[in-house]
Amino acid sequence: MNENNPEQQVSLVKALIAFVAEAKDIKADDYNPHYKSKFASLEAHLLALKPLAKKHGLAIIQMPIGDIDAVGIRNIILHEDGGMLASNALVPADKGMSGQQAGSLYSYVRRYSLASIAGIATDDDDAESDRIAKTAPVARKATPTASVAPAKPVASVSKPAAVGEAVAPFGDLKGTPLSQLPLKSADRSVKFGDLNYFANVWKPKPFGDNTEISPRDLRVKAEAERLWAVAHGETEEAKPSQTDDVPF
Repeated sequence: MNENNPEQQVSLVKALIAFVAEAKDIKADDYNPHYKSKFASLEAHLLALKPLAKKHGLAIIQMPIGDIDAVGIRNIILHEDGGMLASNALVPADKGMSGQQAGSLYSYVRRYSLASIAGIATDDDDAESDRIAKTAPVARKATPTASVAPAKPVASVSKPAAVGEAVAPFGDLKGTPLSQLPLKSADRSVKFGDLNYFANVWKPKPFGDNTEISPRDLRVKAEAERLWAVAHGETEEAKPSQTDDVPF
């Protein structure tokens, strides 16, 4: 429980009531290519809520916290009269999580904490896609029909994917090993469904609040370029690149 004196508590409560009453829902302004979904970025939350908090004498401070099992944010609400309110928001963390992966979770929790404090809803198909992916049964992709003539594959599709093998990070064939994609798909209805796209067209970019390109995306790009070169006799077969399983 926060130790405010009666006067500070009254001022804080009045300010929070006014702040929540004026806060508006935040619309999506960013896109996650991994899930092909939209979400409201951290920047959108801050642009909408910081001026409103200042108007009512409030400041919201979000400090990263965590331990071996979880990472999250300590949310501290300060009022100009000296009152304060604090609460922690934690999510489970995988062992061996990289700094970049933790940063993605921090940003994620910051967004949800700000929306909760302001009592608002935000567009977040990104979170809904993640929930569905983790709770719904895995649907097997249908085998291409005989009416579509597939291009020459890079490797035999009868071989099972090796553990950690580079896979298509998004598109209609998301999760398919790069080695099992056709060089150039003859089926135009399949989005991002051939090796040519990932090797020669796709340019990995930073996602969301990150300032650097995901190491996984860099490895996928390198492996796609390697497989493309091998298929065209430009280099010798080498050990394939490995990928992470974290979709950040």
